[in-house]
Amino acid sequence: MQKYIHATISAFFSWAGNIYDLLIVTYVYYYFQKCLGLNAVEGTLLFALGLIFRVIGGYVFGKIADQRGRKPILAIGTAGYSLFQGLMAFSPNAVILLIARAFQGLFMGAQWTAGTVIAYEQAPPSARGLINGIVQAGYGVGYALTGVAFIAFSQSMGGIGWRLFLLTGSIPIILLPYIILKVSDVKVSRKSISNANVKEYTKILIRASIIISGMFFSYYSIFAVYPGLAEYLGLSKDFVGLMMTVANVSLAISFIVYGRVADFINKRKLITYGVIGEMIGLPMMLPIILKSPELMLIGLLVYSIATGFWPLAPLLIVESVPQEVRSALTGLSYNLGSVVGGVGSITMGTLVQIFGLANSPLFGNILGYSSLLIVLITLLTWPRGTVIAKNK
Repeated sequence: MQKYIHATISAFFSWAGNIYDLLIVTYVYYYFQKCLGLNAVEGTLLFALGLIFRVIGGYVFGKIADQRGRKPILAIGTAGYSLFQGLMAFSPNAVILLIARAFQGLFMGAQWTAGTVIAYEQAPPSARGLINGIVQAGYGVGYALTGVAFIAFSQSMGGIGWRLFLLTGSIPIILLPYIILKVSDVKVSRKSISNANVKEYTKILIRASIIISGMFFSYYSIFAVYPGLAEYLGLSKDFVGLMMTVANVSLAISFIVYGRVADFINKRKLITYGVIGEMIGLPMMLPIILKSPELMLIGLLVYSIATGFWPLAPLLIVESVPQEVRSALTGLSYNLGSVVGGVGSITMGTLVQIFGLANSPLFGNILGYSSLLIVLITLLTWPRGTVIAKNK
C-alpha cells in the first residue's frame, strides 16, 4: 500500500476524533451546570479553551514537527487529547474540567498540524487537494459521530451516563499502534531548517489567518449553542441528533468534493462561492420569524454543504510557504483562527446569558454575516501570484 494512504487514513481518523472531542461538550452543558455548577458563559468558555490552547499547541508542536518529523507529533497529539478527554469525563469539579480542557487543546493543535501536513506532503502532487479534502472530512465525520453518540446515550444521560458519553472521546487512542507501525515520517533537512526565515511569510500568514478566523467565528458562534437552541425550539433529542448527523455527513462529503475540484480550479474562487452559500443557509438554519424544523434542516444542510470550502483555507498557506516552516505556520494560522472562533463562542454564550436562548438566532445571524463579510473582503483583496511557492 502506498505510504500516503496510511498517512491519510491515520490523519483522517485522528482528526475525526479531535473534532469529536472538541464538540461533544456542547451536548452536555446542562449536566455541567447541574453537576459541576457551570453557567452558560463558563460552558462556552470551556468550549473556547479547547480552541484557544490549540493555537499554542499548533505552533509549538508544529515547530517540533518541522525539526523532528511529523509522525511523532501526530502520535503524541492523538494520545494527548484522548487521555485528557478521559480526565474531563470524570472531573470532580469545574476547575479540573477547565484545566483538562486547556491541556487537551494543546494536543488537539499538535494532532491537526502534524496530520494535515504529513498527508499533504506524502500525497501525489496531482491529488493533493483531494487528499487534503479527505483528511479534513474527518471534521464532518467526527461531528456527525457526536450526533450518533448523542442518540445512543440520549435516554441514559442521568447519573454517570453523561460522563460515559464524554468518555467515548477517548476511543481515538486505539489509533496509536497503526500510526507507529504503518505511517512513514516526513523530515526536513537541518540545513533547510537553519535557512528558514518565518518573517518572509508574515503577510501571507496574516491574510490566511483572517480568512480562517472569519470562517471559524461564524461557525462556532452558531454551533456552540446550536444543539441546545434546536431543543429549545421544540425539537426532540433524537431529531437534534439526526440533524447534526445528516448535516455533518453532508459536510464531510462536501470537504472531499471541494478538495478534488480544487486540484483544477482556483482555490480562492471556490472559497468565495462557499462563503456565499453559507450566507444563503444562515437565516434558514437560524430562523428569526418562521421557526419550522423542516426549514432549519434545509438551512443546516445548505450551510454545511457550503462549508465544504474549509479544507481549502489551510491550503492557501500550505502551498505558499516552504517545507521547513510549513507545520509551524500552518498550525499557527489555522489554530489562531480557532482562537477567534473561541471568541465567537464566548460572545454567543455571553449574549445568551444576558438575553436568553430565544434571541440566539438574531445574534447568530448578526455575528455570522459580519464575520463572513470580512472573509469575502480578504479573499477579494488577496495578492495574486502568492500561492504555490516552493511546493515540495
